[in-house]
Amino acid sequence: MATVTIPNFLTPKVVNGLNTYVYTTTTSAMHVARIDVPIIPPSGMSIVIKQNTTTIATSAAPAATQGAITMSATMNCTSGDTISFVLSSSTAMDEQLNTVKATLNVHIGSSN
Repeated sequence: MATVTIPNFLTPKVVNGLNTYVYTTTTSAMHVARIDVPIIPPSGMSIVIKQNTTTIATSAAPAATQGAITMSATMNCTSGDTISFVLSSSTAMDEQLNTVKATLNVHIGSSN
């Protein structure tokens, strides 16, 4: 797993693979972080949304039969805070680049 920096969220970002995706806020405001995973790998996976190093939201390991998962969290950020999406799995086959595809979005606001 690697850490991938996302420079902006002018549009939602589609990402491939298990990684930590990090965005640094440029405005002090309420931010909504959202992740959509349309297909859960057969072994399941874990998703965590963090503000700086604090876990804000976490998924229970979704079963592959669940099909898809959407998570969002609203957080009060100051300029320079980091919002991280951590996608992980304990199964080696999930670590291949195209096993997991997700859409990430961060926008200013206070509703999901």
